[in-house]
Amino acid sequence: MEGILKRRYPNSLPALILAASAAGDSVDRNTVDFMERRIKKLEADLEGKDEEAKKSLRTMEQQFQKMKIQYEQRLEEQEQMLAHRQREAPQNQHNSSSRLKALETELGGIKEAHQITVRKLEAEIDVLKHQNAHLEHKKNDKEDQDLQSIEFQVEQAQARAKLARLNEELAAKGREIQDLTKTVERLQKERRMMLSRQSPRGREEMAAKRLKKEILHPNSGNANAFSETLGAKLYHPHTFTDSHISEVLEENYRLRSELEGLTLEREKLKMESEAAVCQLESSMKRVKDDAAAHIASLKAAHEREIEKLLCQNAVENSSSRVAELNRKIATQEVLLKHFQGQVNELQGKQESLSLSQVREEILQKQITKLLEELKEAKENHTPEMKHFMGLERKIKQMEMRHKQREQELQQ
Repeated sequence: MEGILKRRYPNSLPALILAASAAGDSVDRNTVDFMERRIKKLEADLEGKDEEAKKSLRTMEQQFQKMKIQYEQRLEEQEQMLAHRQREAPQNQHNSSSRLKALETELGGIKEAHQITVRKLEAEIDVLKHQNAHLEHKKNDKEDQDLQSIEFQVEQAQARAKLARLNEELAAKGREIQDLTKTVERLQKERRMMLSRQSPRGREEMAAKRLKKEILHPNSGNANAFSETLGAKLYHPHTFTDSHISEVLEENYRLRSELEGLTLEREKLKMESEAAVCQLESSMKRVKDDAAAHIASLKAAHEREIEKLLCQNAVENSSSRVAELNRKIATQEVLLKHFQGQVNELQGKQESLSLSQVREEILQKQITKLLEELKEAKENHTPEMKHFMGLERKIKQMEMRHKQREQELQQ
């Protein structure tokens, strides 16, 4: 058996193992067994990788043949469909016949050079992208106009709320001025009564306190002003003296100054309300003008869209069969592009597989060369330990190359 292996397969691993075992009798048997097991393991791994590569190659070849058959069948179906459509097309329509000729020319161009169709599709995609960007820009402009109109409406609502608040404040100030006017009239009337009458000291102090209380609390005093006045208008001689008329005059002067201040404040509020009304009217006018311009632009765009739709409808009604043929041919072109991509992918896989096979052949040659070098080393170097170290070094190199090959195959 050993002689047969040496004669038929002088460079195989079993022959090498037998030669190594015959050459190094004094080497430790356990180390030799370990090396043999490692070599057998490497050989088994190489055989397994070879089988996997062969299986993957067969699978890729089958897929390639299948895709090629499908591609040819699809081309035949397209040719038959085009011939059938040409036979069914009416001869009296010049546009349909010219379109069919253009389709026939386009199909011939697809069969002759598929790259031209790919470039056309890319150009159409660029045009569609440009149109989409243009439409998005129009949409953004429309949204900006809507936002501006919403802002105008918000400003209008705020101006209305401010005007209502100013009107409420103006009404409140008017009511307060009316109350103060009534109080001043009542005090003037009582002053005239005080000047025409005289009263003791105690009644003078009570009347002064009552007047101060009414001035300090006008809201509570105005509600019962007439009832208290009627109750206090009984005839009491000697009610006031001349020494306290100055206090009443001071109170009267102070009330007059307060009345003037409230009148000025009322005029100021009135001016602010008029300014707010003017601003509101100007904003309303601006909003109306903007809305009218926006409505006019929308009407123009609507008319353009209606004209475009009418033109499209007329074209579709006049060439419905041609449009159907265009859709079918576009579908077939997409399928052809898909199949072409799959074919290119399979070709790439086949190229990678051929590269892996070339690498495997190179590795096999390197292993054969290493075995020859090992054999020469055995013959030339008689010391057993040196031979053993050389063999171990070569086995390590083989393991490193085997790992590199596995990494390349995995990539």
